[in-house]
Amino acid sequence: MKLLSEPIDAIVRFSAGGDGTPRPYKFRYKDRFDNAYEVRIDRINQVKEWRFAGKRSFVYRCTSNICGSERMYEIRYLVDECRWELYKM
Repeated sequence: MKLLSEPIDAIVRFSAGGDGTPRPYKFRYKDRFDNAYEVRIDRINQVKEWRFAGKRSFVYRCTSNICGSERMYEIRYLVDECRWELYKM
């Protein structure tokens, strides 16, 4: 997977009785050629809490059908900054 760290717009869900961890549902991003994509997250394979340089984040390893092929990627939620980014694809 290639490291991207590009900001994305995400729609997330929270469970009513859960632990407060956001669960992404779909997101939008633009590639380097300025093409816009809207991706629905088909499956969340792994969620891990990660701290790097004192910053807390959640890393989601997901699988979706993107442009006709099934792709694996990682999106990251930076808790202190309240923002989402497409981390690896």
